[in-house]
Formats: sequence, C-alpha cells, structure tokens
Amino acid sequence: MKKEILINMEKEVFNGDVLDIGFENYGVVYNLHKKYNEVTTVEYINGKDEKAYLKQGGYDSCVLMFSLSSIWLSHDKKGLLKEIFNYLKEDGYLYIWDIDKGFKNTYVANIKMFLPDRKIREIKVRDFNVLKDSSKEKTLRLIEEYFEVVDFKVINNIYYIKGKKKGCNMNEGCAGSS
Repeated sequence: MKKEILINMEKEVFNGDVLDIGFENYGVVYNLHKKYNEVTTVEYINGKDEKAYLKQGGYDSCVLMFSLSSIWLSHDKKGLLKEIFNYLKEDGYLYIWDIDKGFKNTYVANIKMFLPDRKIREIKVRDFNVLKDSSKEKTLRLIEEYFEVVDFKVINNIYYIKGKKKGCNMNEGCAGSS
C-alpha cells in the first residue's frame, strides 16, 4: 500500500553556507535557503566527481534529504558522515530527513513537502531492498561519533535528525580523526 506523507518545511531555516548532498536534486534546500538568506550560497553535490570542488571546513550546515537510505553499506554511510564532518565549520550542523526502514521491510510513499510561498515538492520514495537497513536506530548509531544529536523526530516512518558537529577535546582527540 502506498502512503502519502506531508512534511511542513515552511519555517525550516538553514543559516550560512549550505552543502546539499543528494542523489536527487529536489530543489527543497535551495528554495528554503533563498527565502531566508540573500548573501550565502547553497552548493549541491550529486556524486564523487563533484567533491573536488568542496571546501574543507567551509560550510555552516549540510543537508541529507533521503540520501542515506540510498546507500547500501553502513561502512559507506559512515564514510560519508566523516566527509561531512570535515566539510563543516567547527560549529556546523547536519540535517537529515530519511525513511525509517529496517531489514526485511520495503518502503513506498509519496512525500509532499510544503515550502515557503505555497510551493510544494513531491518526492516518490521507493525502496524494495529487504537487505538494507535505513532505520532511525542505525542512523543514530552511525552519526554519534561525529555529531551530537540536538533534535530528533519521527512521523509516519520519516525521521528528522539535527546534529551539531562535535569539537575537539585535547584529552580525547578530534571526532572522526584516524
């Protein structure tokens, strides 16, 4: 059975320079950002070739919109999170919206995202891979090495995580360093 899920993003604000990492460019982050920011930029990457243009420590926030669930292996997800950690400024934030789907499950939904100025973006999410774990629990475990969770919500099998980049502690070393 196909679900229809509504997400209100009209008041979501990303401050500063934003990195939008996705396998699909939905235009959501750009529309939200341009509504509330005139001077800063949104950089969108869609593959490994475009990573060469990114600034280490140059972004105030990074957004992953239905991107982690597109990656098969936990190792690859963790590698992406480490890269994001390096791209963010010391006080940077990570924003994740994704599907809560564990092993042995499939997921099919139409997601309508309400944006400022009464714009609507519709995203069709289809995941039939019963061997892939895109659960909220798995994602929370993966990000905890690099980010402190400051906000977490689950509605209709869609989770939202806002994480703040962990800093360096002289006794423990930097998160993600190895």
